[in-house]
Amino acid sequence: MKHASSTTAGKRTTHARRTGTAVGLAALLAAASLAGAAPADASSLTHAHTVDIVGTNTMTTDSYRIDTHGTVPAGLVKIRFRNLGTMDHQAQLFRLNDGVSWTKFLTDLHGPNPFVALFGDSAAAGGAAVIHAGGDQTVYEAVQGGTYAVICLVSDNGVPHFDLGMIAELAVAGSETPQQLAAVHPEGHVDGVITAHDMTYTMPSVIRDNGLYRYQDTDAMDVHELTFGRLLPGKTAADAKAWFASFAAPGGPVGPQPFVYAGGFGGEVPGGGGWVRADLKPGNYVAFCLVPDDTTGLPHAAMGMVVGFTAVHGDGDGD
Repeated sequence: MKHASSTTAGKRTTHARRTGTAVGLAALLAAASLAGAAPADASSLTHAHTVDIVGTNTMTTDSYRIDTHGTVPAGLVKIRFRNLGTMDHQAQLFRLNDGVSWTKFLTDLHGPNPFVALFGDSAAAGGAAVIHAGGDQTVYEAVQGGTYAVICLVSDNGVPHFDLGMIAELAVAGSETPQQLAAVHPEGHVDGVITAHDMTYTMPSVIRDNGLYRYQDTDAMDVHELTFGRLLPGKTAADAKAWFASFAAPGGPVGPQPFVYAGGFGGEVPGGGGWVRADLKPGNYVAFCLVPDDTTGLPHAAMGMVVGFTAVHGDGDGD
């Protein structure tokens, strides 16, 4: 299993991630066409259980505070992630494979090869992508019952935040049929669709601030995430693409990061996805994927998976 990283401002590193072949939400959704009829109660399709996640850090520790507002049921979940720390953080979800205990997962995660836990004991299951200090990100997704890990894979001088305490267990009770999971969707108007495939994204050239967008990994094989970066003044999507391409250079990347992390949807298995609330100030952005390639170990962004777009004022429903 390969691993790649990108250097961010303040010598912080975002560790890219991919899943193995573990069965996750994608397999459930792919089987939806074989299941029975959808639930008759339409309200059950759009009712989302809210989970509030707050990320914080001190000089020596990083942590989450999670308010599940009671038992989290299988089905549609609204995840609100707020970064109240002073560094970049994320709330990436991994669903533990059936039969894997939390103790085993933690032992493997803190062992000599943490990817045994991330890619052998579990499968990537969405969540909120990396957001800057003081930012927040809301996502919706259909989740099956089981045990989930909420993890921050950002690093500080090579030390991943989960080694500083930024990992938490999230239990989801019950189960839903594949048809039920495939049918749920959040209330409100969906402003557009963003798909990840073939080392690129198909997406609107203009994203409405506060708009709700469907994200789907439609790739046949690769795991992808949807990370937004707000370009710094004077920087372009071409600059971001060139910066990521420099990862292949000796000692890369070359030069300072040309963007600030602005959230997005966490890594998902092929076929998986959810909905992301675009909490983006008007301006120029890039969407990119940090999941590493199996062969080269370089993040997909270094292989060209960087797409520019513009955020404009909107009047979405909000959260």
